[in-house]
This record gives sequence, C-alpha cells and structure tokens, in this order.
Amino acid sequence: MRNLILLTTLVLSFPVFSQDMKVNQDDKVVIQNEKLRQILLDDETDKNEYSRRYTCHNFAKTFYLQRSSLVDDLANYDIKGIADNWGVIITRLEEQAKMPIYTMTLIQKEHGFYHMINAILIDESKPETLESYIFVEPQTDEVFMTPDAVYKRFGSYYDKTDAHEPLNIEIGTFNSFKHNGSIYQSWGDQLYKFEI
Repeated sequence: MRNLILLTTLVLSFPVFSQDMKVNQDDKVVIQNEKLRQILLDDETDKNEYSRRYTCHNFAKTFYLQRSSLVDDLANYDIKGIADNWGVIITRLEEQAKMPIYTMTLIQKEHGFYHMINAILIDESKPETLESYIFVEPQTDEVFMTPDAVYKRFGSYYDKTDAHEPLNIEIGTFNSFKHNGSIYQSWGDQLYKFEI
C-alpha cells in the first residue's frame, strides 16, 4: 500500500510522470522517480534560451554536468569557457540530488535528423538494455518512460511515410570540455547503441 500511495503522490504532484506509468511494486524505482521529479523541479536547464550557440546538445550536456552522478568533479570541464562559449553558468551543488544521467543522441541519417536529450539509468543491473532507462528532454523537462514514447515524440520530426523508419540511439557520457588552442571541444564516450 505504501508503494501505491507514494506513486499516486508522484503522479498527482508532477503530471508528466503519468504517461506510460504503471504501478510498480519495486520501492527503488518509485523512489528514483521521486528523486527525478525533485531534480527536474530544482534544475533550471530548461530555462536556458535556445540559440545558435546553445542548442540541443548544450542543453543535454548542461543537465548532465549539473545533475549526473557520473560526474565526480568539474576539473575536466572549462567552466569559464562553457560560460563564455555557451552563454550559461554551470551550477553543481553537492547537496543537490543526482542520478545516473547520460547524454543520448538520436539519429536518423536518411532524413538528416540529429538531436540530443538525456537518458537516466533506473535499472543499474542492465545498462546495456534500452528498457533500463527513462528519458528526459532537457529543453522542456518532458519525461518519456519508454523507448516507444521517445520514438513517437521525435519520430515525427523526420518520418515522412506510413512505414516505421528506425531511429538510432547512442547513450554516452560527456567527459571533457576544453580549449585545444584554437577552439573549444567536447569529448565523450558512446557506451551503448540501439535502434527503435
């Protein structure tokens, strides 16, 4: 009964989680969703303005830097360079909630579609399985509970036929942002590839 009450509170207090949400008897998943709810309420990445110098990948990397438990410290990131280059200030406070948040690139080469959002690992025993993640559009805080929901949301940007056209997904990390002597560069690792 406690799980049902916690889940009901989560759905009622933050409606975006109502999509595709099923009652889950696993306390861990419910608690992590509550943690994500708090992260999204506290984090202000979605308040940043989209521009030519601050696009989808900057939103995803900002959210990653500020709230991912995968980031030990910010020593590999030129924070002043990010502020100068992207026009945003990275705010990472130790007392703020963190989760295993990854960057996620969405690709449909035939239609020239490239986009970046975030994937959050909720089943740490199976990181190589796409169903082990929930997904966040950091520009709007929109949450997708399933890969199918991601496809439905972003497939409309390129799908020009009635046929299902696969969307390629790469889940990875954002490891460094530094000036190489001429330009600023980002480095990261693509850890898992999927197709939906």
